[in-house]
Amino acid sequence: MERSLAVDYSKLATGQIVSQHTYQLDETLVGEYVAAVQDDSELPLSEDGRKLAPPMSMAALSLRGVVQDLQIPGGTLHVGQEFDFVSAVPVGTTLDCQATLAQNSERGGMRIMVVNSTVHDDDGNQVMSGKSTIMLPEELASGVES
Repeated sequence: MERSLAVDYSKLATGQIVSQHTYQLDETLVGEYVAAVQDDSELPLSEDGRKLAPPMSMAALSLRGVVQDLQIPGGTLHVGQEFDFVSAVPVGTTLDCQATLAQNSERGGMRIMVVNSTVHDDDGNQVMSGKSTIMLPEELASGVES
């Protein structure tokens, strides 16, 4: 059965921005993240007494935008990720997340996409960078359901 895809993965170009979002990493978002990963530890405090967000919460927000904007279908494999956290981020910080396509290829019936992510705080400082590798069967990438 054919289905229509809004994103034609084969036409995405290396270097293309595939996701760009701004989020406020407020108490609600941090609480949702902490609940999802079942972390019941106390958030650490900065030198000025503000709560610091878990670093992986920044990565999760960045990936959320990629999954939404690329309309990643079920059956997709998230096969790898690497993150570099440059600095701690207090709860309440506004984050600008951008993802750029670094690789887009097809091998052995699988679409392989590598996405580079950067996250900047509300002062414009880079606080995180990362790379995610996503693989999906070409029949999902081409819009054909099995």
